[in-house]
Amino acid sequence: MRYRRLSYRYAEVVSTGATPVPDLWNLRVPARIAEGRWRPPADLYETPSAFIVKAEVPGMADDDFDITLYADGLVIEGVRPWEHFDGETHFHAVGIRYGPFRLEVPLRATIDRDRVAARYECGFLYVTLPKAEVHAP
Repeated sequence: MRYRRLSYRYAEVVSTGATPVPDLWNLRVPARIAEGRWRPPADLYETPSAFIVKAEVPGMADDDFDITLYADGLVIEGVRPWEHFDGETHFHAVGIRYGPFRLEVPLRATIDRDRVAARYECGFLYVTLPKAEVHAP
């Protein structure tokens, strides 16, 4: 896993999903152009001492993730490669997302940036974001 800490704020990119294309080649149903990146399903939960991001990304390896921590957000990126099969293969359905993905998580609390940890096990990426201790004046 590659992990970077940046001290500047993250400019959130808002994606509205795939863009509908009106009546391509006289189709009756509007076609959609496939989006270049996909967003893996994820949970964000809180314990008394940390926030945890749990992303569902099976079929990956530790080195397949880029994790960037901004002052106000966490960005997880990677690429799930397409499986290659020997011989002639015909797909009847494709429900698994492949290719580049990006998960953006806004952070609304102060994080102890020196203790952030990530682990990948059983198809889930866990990023633990410890809460910073707040000292009363």
